[in-house]
Amino acid sequence: MNPQTPLVSVIIPVFNSAAYIADSINSILRQDYTQLEIIVVDDGSTDGTAEIVQGLADPRVRYVCQSNSGSAVARNYGISLAKGELIAFNDSDDLWAPQRLTQQVNYLNDHPEYQAVCGRFMHVNADFSLTAADATAAEQYCAEAVFDPTKSGWMYLTLLQVSCFHIITLLVKKQALAQVHFNPDYRRGQDYDFWLQLANQTRVAQLDNLYAFYRKNLLSISHKPHSRNYRAEILQAAISQYGTTDQLGRTMDSRQLNTIFAQVWFEHGYELFQAKWYKASAQSYRRGLRYRKNKAGAYKFLLLSYLLRLQDRTPAYAVTR
Repeated sequence: MNPQTPLVSVIIPVFNSAAYIADSINSILRQDYTQLEIIVVDDGSTDGTAEIVQGLADPRVRYVCQSNSGSAVARNYGISLAKGELIAFNDSDDLWAPQRLTQQVNYLNDHPEYQAVCGRFMHVNADFSLTAADATAAEQYCAEAVFDPTKSGWMYLTLLQVSCFHIITLLVKKQALAQVHFNPDYRRGQDYDFWLQLANQTRVAQLDNLYAFYRKNLLSISHKPHSRNYRAEILQAAISQYGTTDQLGRTMDSRQLNTIFAQVWFEHGYELFQAKWYKASAQSYRRGLRYRKNKAGAYKFLLLSYLLRLQDRTPAYAVTR
């Protein structure tokens, strides 16, 4: 195989995705970079997903199935099956821009100091489909790969503060994933945990180009509230394992960490408040105030949570960490 056109393995975990999976796969097959395989890992679908995938007449599409174990296990399984030197991910309801792989493969070929490259994505409504006009617009928008130095390099410390990348825009060398995996213990935040692992292992390049369309699916796990603050758990685990100093010797002090954890707990508290889980919301706001006692807005929502809890008879959910 030509080293300038390595095989790309695209991994798609699916579960009851019959409504969207064909659009997702076809947006990848529509790439002008053709050296690819698509590994669809079915996590126990019961809605006809298997028939749709197996009915696609393209030898580059591989279909495998597993018992229902979650998307993290499915992605890890897909990585283990991948034949490509480069790995990419897509979700079963998301779409790619047509020149995405060509630009990213070329960038990694031209910049060997990077083992991973990602880009921008666009939120679209659930009924979005990639029409010919959409494809043309995306192609014009992505005419030239533009390097973004503010979101490139050793990004571990930046990621402790903000999740600035999306997994569906990533192209990474398979060798860089030797010590990186998706953790099935996290029902939410698996991608964020993956990014923290990867950013501790290698430099990441961000190209300021539109590479993917993220479909808003309100039924997905990522949009459902949960009493467990996964982001706080993931941050704590990363700091325990990797510390707060990056490969360039830059460090994060306790004041910065307190600000980060306070914000994570306040955001979690607000999410639970919006879901009317008032007791759990109050618990999260209290946790946040341990890190930042002068946040006036947090006291307002803490008080509101207590008052509304007195009127509310929804189940009490215990916040765990």
